[in-house]
Amino acid sequence: MRMHIGEEQLPVVPAFPAVVAEHDQAGDAGEAWLAASAFAYGGAKDGMAARPALEARTAATDAFIHTQDLPETDLLSAPDYAAHEAGFAAAARKLNGTAPTLYHADTATADAPRIRTLAEEIARAVRGRAANPRWLEGQMRHGFRGAAEIASTLDQMALFAHLAGAVESHHFDLYYDTTLGDDTVRCFIEQANPEAAAMMRQRFQQLRDAGYWTTRRNSAIEGIATAPADAGAAS
Repeated sequence: MRMHIGEEQLPVVPAFPAVVAEHDQAGDAGEAWLAASAFAYGGAKDGMAARPALEARTAATDAFIHTQDLPETDLLSAPDYAAHEAGFAAAARKLNGTAPTLYHADTATADAPRIRTLAEEIARAVRGRAANPRWLEGQMRHGFRGAAEIASTLDQMALFAHLAGAVESHHFDLYYDTTLGDDTVRCFIEQANPEAAAMMRQRFQQLRDAGYWTTRRNSAIEGIATAPADAGAAS
């Protein structure tokens, strides 16, 4: 009988402020991944709890590959990717102190698949979509929801940084420069969705405090400290 260790449901990854608040909260995300994933499928016993088998396989894993075949999305567009890919890394670290090499397989074009490391795929998503002026301009046509999407992308970057160490500091530099560091985009977020703007300032500060973003530029440090004077100005 073939047994498949799979996810009964996506694990719940704690929000970024919680996972960096105190102690090694990444272990909580690892535990969430293990708890949600420890079910075996095969034969007449679909959904059978198999936590020991999953732990043994996770602890012995040298490489983890996640396949994505949706051309309209990327791994920074929803928290499910961090829950699964970075959650696995956190689980492996919880079990044996080290994480396997993480790969992201892009099979959106079936006859031309591309396999990259998780860090390479995140860099591609940041430069190709998240920090792309054309994408940001598109979000600015969607008001409140567009601003929320810009803020959500930063959340996913933060989770991947904390749980998998897969985001470079210069990628946060780039995302800051094209969002809160850009007067036009910043004013849009502040006016369309003040809560998203406040969250982004807080998130960038948390990233800096945690050491994931090491900017020393005074303009950036000042930009995330408080809401600018023109935050409430009419467009």
